[in-house]
Amino acid sequence: MVDIPAVVARLEQPAYTGDNRCLPCTAVNVAIALALAAGLAVAGSAITGALAFGVCLVLIRLRGYLVPGTPTITRRYLPDRLLERFGKSTADTPTIETVSPDGLASVLTAAGVATADEGGVRLAPAFRRRWNDRLSSGDAADPSAADIGSMLGADESERVSETAFVLDGQKRVRWESTAALAADSAAAAELRTRIDGWDALEVGERRDLLMGLRLLRTDCPTCRERLPTTAERLEHCCRRPRVGIRSVCEECDRPVVERVCSEASADPWLELAGATADDSGVDR
Repeated sequence: MVDIPAVVARLEQPAYTGDNRCLPCTAVNVAIALALAAGLAVAGSAITGALAFGVCLVLIRLRGYLVPGTPTITRRYLPDRLLERFGKSTADTPTIETVSPDGLASVLTAAGVATADEGGVRLAPAFRRRWNDRLSSGDAADPSAADIGSMLGADESERVSETAFVLDGQKRVRWESTAALAADSAAAAELRTRIDGWDALEVGERRDLLMGLRLLRTDCPTCRERLPTTAERLEHCCRRPRVGIRSVCEECDRPVVERVCSEASADPWLELAGATADDSGVDR
């Protein structure tokens, strides 16, 4: 006997459905489905065409698209004016193959999610609104294991605690708090539509981009109160000093970012954080 719920679960792609659904991609695929159904109706019968159209609509509903590669095809061939009406301007989708910490700021600004000037790097107002809208919708508040697997490009994901998951049975990932997890879940849905090549990035590269965005926040993803970021030089008796960067909500006391790195690798993170050093001092 066919397990219908299991089949549906395998077909579903949360990365391209629900709040993540791209309207231009959906429109293109429905048009393709109509053309395909019309051709079958002419070559065969009206019933055949109607059944084919129904199957196509189910696939679009579950997967987000019918034709593989639709997001790339849509950006490449639809007019810029039409894409801009849906917030999908080609200017907002840089193509990247890899991301290093040194390149985080440039990737985020190229994607239109951040701006940079003499005053530093900041979230772009339009992206901040989209990010907060996704957070307010509640869908990002408690992502499932499947959502996390899709977000980080894993075939399998298992939840082992409130904020920790095991990817593909071996790699463990953990967030500082439920607020940090919700922030990444909401932000990843936006980055996927703005960065061409997102799906090819490694887990660590995606997490670096998402942490970089969290460092740009000035308000808590959960309660929206002030979210100050501080940097501290951490002395150690038997190893070189390190730099600790923390963003903790003043109201709910949830940590949104906790990053410890070597002094040599701290600059890219400090650039995004705009962090203020405490009395111990951090040379920038």
